[in-house]
Amino acid sequence: MIKSFRKLIPVVAALGFAFAGSSAQAFTLKDGTNVLSTGSTTLDWNTTGSGVAKGVGPFGAPLTVGQSFQFLYQSNLASVDGDTTAAFNGLDFNANGVKGAGKNFEFTIVAKLTEKVTSLTGNTATFGLDPTSTNNKVAIYYDTAANASTTGGTGFDDGTLIALLTIVPTNTQSTFTIAGAGGQGSTKMTALQVQPGDFIDPNYLEGVSAMLFGVKFESDLNYPAGNSATTNFHIGGSSLFPDYHVGANDIVFKVDGSNTFINAVPEPGTMMLLGMGMLGLVGAQRRRRAPKA
Repeated sequence: MIKSFRKLIPVVAALGFAFAGSSAQAFTLKDGTNVLSTGSTTLDWNTTGSGVAKGVGPFGAPLTVGQSFQFLYQSNLASVDGDTTAAFNGLDFNANGVKGAGKNFEFTIVAKLTEKVTSLTGNTATFGLDPTSTNNKVAIYYDTAANASTTGGTGFDDGTLIALLTIVPTNTQSTFTIAGAGGQGSTKMTALQVQPGDFIDPNYLEGVSAMLFGVKFESDLNYPAGNSATTNFHIGGSSLFPDYHVGANDIVFKVDGSNTFINAVPEPGTMMLLGMGMLGLVGAQRRRRAPKA
């Protein structure tokens, strides 16, 4: 019997858009005015990131294929690759609720999505995005208050909204495996600009504003939660992400994630596909261009 360890989640953090023939898109990270890093491809979110699977506890009851639940996520930026400037030293990467000495700003990420159990095999459960849910969002914020608190669940979505994307079912999948007294999982999800209001602000993330936009967000989902224990999610922030207080039947865990931005430029006429079937399209293009024997 699969125990609710799998319910644990999966979901979360991750956002993955696999366009064939595409690679990580270099971007410039800015604070609205000043350049913080150039030639960057990855945002690395703090290992103290938290996730909660709502209403899937307590442990002991098995999951069932087709079962769905909502997952919430929150974390703050720990580092970025590429060439950083002196201004980047002002990043507060400790989500302890107060601005650190000599620190000037923080970047935070929050997400909400509904997952569905797609298969159960041995000690492993596989999850996909529930196709009936239309309110699956991931957002990135910039905040000079630098007040995010992992413990309290506050300060993650009260800054300047610099990117808002919709998580879609295509190439979105998570797994979770029971391991001894705990478990570990991984997640890959697709986030695109597909709904009214979705955007990326080039004053903060310059070079990733293509119509087709993906975020590859890989995460390790661990239980017990370890250093990401929290009591609440999205408290006192944006109305996009309502306050949530962890209940007795919820399961909180650690999410260590990073995301890579991808720009894809399909042929005219394929924009409306939003990347679906891109693998086959690119393969066909390569066959057409191959020299004849």
